[in-house]
Amino acid sequence: MEWLEKIRKWTQQWISRIHFGRDTGIFLFFLALSTLFWLVNQLGKDTSAEIDFPVQFKNDLPDRFIFNDLPDRLTLLVKGQGYTLMKYKLKPRLKPLTIDIRSFPLRQVTPGNKRKFYLLSSYIQGMVNDQLGQHLVLANIRPDTLYFIFDSLVKRKLPVHPEVKITLARQYILKKPMQVIPDSVMVSGPALILDTLPYITTEYAEFNNVTESFRKILPVKKVAKINIPVKKVEIRAEVEQFTEVVFKIPVEKINVPDTLHLFLFPSLVKVTFHVGLSRYKKVMPELFTARVDYRDVLKDRSGKIRVYLVKKPDYIDAVRVDPERVEYLIEKIK
Repeated sequence: MEWLEKIRKWTQQWISRIHFGRDTGIFLFFLALSTLFWLVNQLGKDTSAEIDFPVQFKNDLPDRFIFNDLPDRLTLLVKGQGYTLMKYKLKPRLKPLTIDIRSFPLRQVTPGNKRKFYLLSSYIQGMVNDQLGQHLVLANIRPDTLYFIFDSLVKRKLPVHPEVKITLARQYILKKPMQVIPDSVMVSGPALILDTLPYITTEYAEFNNVTESFRKILPVKKVAKINIPVKKVEIRAEVEQFTEVVFKIPVEKINVPDTLHLFLFPSLVKVTFHVGLSRYKKVMPELFTARVDYRDVLKDRSGKIRVYLVKKPDYIDAVRVDPERVEYLIEKIK
């Protein structure tokens, strides 16, 4: 046979390269040849072997969702000729078996429990046999039981939170809060997950030393078992230069009993903040309110009371109040 002659020549070349003695070379040649004949003989016999077979589950039920993770492969014990088994073993990618769960009798794990079901693997044996073909005989399937946990399928509109870190260059400020388009998305999935999901997020991104307004497209981060129809969103950030402004404003007093006077030292505080140049002329002291609460005196006898900035424009940044705590004097009204 031509292929045997090729093996003989290859063996002689290999022997000559490694400088074996003539007797040793002959021995190795016949050893290799006998091994080959043994292998060919074994492959021609019927034998058993395990095959990892890919599967995928189809669920077209409109109101129910498979909540648990199902196996993506089944272990099959099959019988057949060694040649056929080797072909399956060496095949790089097998076509997955699609299992439509509506076609099989699912049984409740516990009577009355409408969420947990099971399916005996023996019910899909016919489908597996059809996929394997007539040259292999299926003897066993592992696992022998497939478990399904169902949950109601719900839809919900969730906001999109960008996972973004923006570092502005010196003397720059965001003109307004960053925009996300779309800012919310209708998603669907099992109620057990959606009930605990307050929002969806984008993939993390950083923008450093920013001096100009920009628009960027960011991918939406996937959530296991949740269908998010929008795969990408756009973020918009408007940037401008700012200036620092200092105002002096009076401090209001609340919850002071009618029988008392509350005197503050000082009665005016400084409010320092950053504002974009486009709004510099719009900002005025009247847009700020500083306040102290007499009830804080009853909680803290240190002789100083905290000042709260309870009103300020939403377009300013880096706001500071000085001093943050002021001294006070309480006097009874005669």
